[in-house]
Amino acid sequence: MADILAIILIAFVIIFIYSRLSLLLLSIVFPISFFGIMYANYYLLFTELVILNSIFPLASAFVALLGTLAVNYMFETRQKDMIKGKFATKVSASVMEDILNHADSDALDGAEKEITVFFSDVRGFTNISEAMGNAKSLIKFMNEIMEPMTEIIIDEKGTVDKYIGDAIMAYWNAPLEVDNHADRAVCASLRQLHQLKSLNETLRTNIDYTNVIEMSDKNNIPIVDIGIGLNSGIAIVGEMGSSMRSDYTAIGDPINLGARLESLCKYYNSRLNISNFTKEMLKGDYIYRFLDLVRVKGKIEPIEIWQIHDFDREGEEPIFYESREKLLIELEQYHKAIDLYKAEKFSDALVIFKELNAQENKSNLKICDIYVDRCEHYIEMPPKDFDGVFVHTTKG
Repeated sequence: MADILAIILIAFVIIFIYSRLSLLLLSIVFPISFFGIMYANYYLLFTELVILNSIFPLASAFVALLGTLAVNYMFETRQKDMIKGKFATKVSASVMEDILNHADSDALDGAEKEITVFFSDVRGFTNISEAMGNAKSLIKFMNEIMEPMTEIIIDEKGTVDKYIGDAIMAYWNAPLEVDNHADRAVCASLRQLHQLKSLNETLRTNIDYTNVIEMSDKNNIPIVDIGIGLNSGIAIVGEMGSSMRSDYTAIGDPINLGARLESLCKYYNSRLNISNFTKEMLKGDYIYRFLDLVRVKGKIEPIEIWQIHDFDREGEEPIFYESREKLLIELEQYHKAIDLYKAEKFSDALVIFKELNAQENKSNLKICDIYVDRCEHYIEMPPKDFDGVFVHTTKG
């Protein structure tokens, strides 16, 4: 009876302990426990004159070790397969490897985390979908767009959260830490804008436009353009959903604001809008344009909206503009007018905005028109307690 109890007790204790140890600790603890059982038998035999079976307890310990390793291996394999299923299409292979290496940590648990969220949207998608003529052509058309855009996000260490029709949601710094995540997001966004020219050339070659109805392009082929919104802040990230279907995603105010910034690209005639929260985190050199100080629908605190034209690199011409120097000169005048507008010198600001509108190489006509209308309105009806905040009553 003592031998049977010893076998059962040893197996139970070993399984209980071994199942909670890593493989490294297991390789240290097992020899200690093995020799510990042998010493216990030796002690009982020569000190207490008690003879117990030594072979079966040692065999029990060995079998318990094998059983624990098998269970841990199956559990770890299942866990890695589950993680691969959720992240294989969201992140790069290198990031996936890091995620698998951190599978036992709390990296995938729900938590509050600082992230930079990305929203992009294909401009004029309704017209494009109507022009494509059939569903098969439209699906192929959208896949040709999403493929290179997704590759850029993943290449910049971003996590693709979901596709929402013609839109992409992604974020940086979750589930794993990403250094300079705001700059990574801006870099991915600008790379996507640079990709548009070659993308449109590829679409002309790869898509069957037999059923495409007449559009603005001279060859009756849809021209793809995108708008992007970026915002940084503390969001809630983690596994969300039901027992039947769940996914790793992010929610919170920073996500909502990122979506609003993307939708406001249409209002400001811009392609890349960022919040002041993202701008404050950026370390790279970019060409900025202040767009507005706004209070978006559902928010009390005003935020600054900035447009990023391109990387600020000497000798390189910004995307969509023929001259970096001309753009910088125009922006200098533009921001001078913005300062006058904020100082309630609406007449002086109006003169500059109209001068910018009269230039042949103006880079953003609509934003100047917006401020011309505001200045004329405030000149006619001077505001009380002017704080420069514009209230957006709609989401876009």
